[in-house]
Amino acid sequence: MNIQPVQNNNISMEGKRFNSAKKRLGQFVIDILPEHTSKESAKKLDKWNRLDNWSSRPDINRGILGATALVTQPVIDGCNHKVDEETRKVSVCRTVAKILAGTSVGMFVVRGPLYKLITSMTNINGKSKYSKALIPKKYLSEISANEKFLKNYRSALSMSIALGAMCITNFVLDAPLTIILTNFFKDKINSKQKVKEGKNE
Repeated sequence: MNIQPVQNNNISMEGKRFNSAKKRLGQFVIDILPEHTSKESAKKLDKWNRLDNWSSRPDINRGILGATALVTQPVIDGCNHKVDEETRKVSVCRTVAKILAGTSVGMFVVRGPLYKLITSMTNINGKSKYSKALIPKKYLSEISANEKFLKNYRSALSMSIALGAMCITNFVLDAPLTIILTNFFKDKINSKQKVKEGKNE
C-alpha cells in the first residue's frame, strides 16, 4: 500500500492565500493613491440631496429602468441574426411594447399613486386623522428626528406594496396592453413596408 505524502496545501488554504493576496493588492492600490478631500458647497450638496431624493422614489426608479431597457433591449433583439428578418421585427415590436406597458403601468398606475398615498399617510406634521397611520408609534420620535430615515421608510414601504400590487396588474393591465401595442407597432411597420415596396415598383 502506497502512503500518500501529507501536504498542507488543501483547497481552503489556497482560497485563503488568494484572498490574502487580493487584500494586500487592494491595500497597495489605496496606499499609492494621493490623499484628497473634495470640498462641497452647501448649494452643491443640496443639489445632490435633491437628486438622491428624486431618483430613489419608486416611480422615478421604474422610469429610469424602463428608459434604460428601451434604449438597449430592442437593439439586442434587432441584432439577433440567428432568426429571420420577420421574427426580428416581431421580437423588437414585442420588446418595445412590453417595456412601454410595464413602465407606464408601473410608474403611473402603481408606484406613483402608492408613493403619494404613503407620503400622505407618513406625514409627521400632518393634522389629518390618517397622516401618521403608517408610522409605527414606538418609532415615531426617531423617525421625526431623522428625515433621511423617513424617506427610506417611505420608499421601502411603497416598493413592497407595489410588488404585491404588480402581481395583479401584470395580468390585468400589462399583458393586454402589451398585446395591443405589439399589434399596433406591427401594423405600422407592415404599412411602411408596403409603401416602400410600392415606391420601389
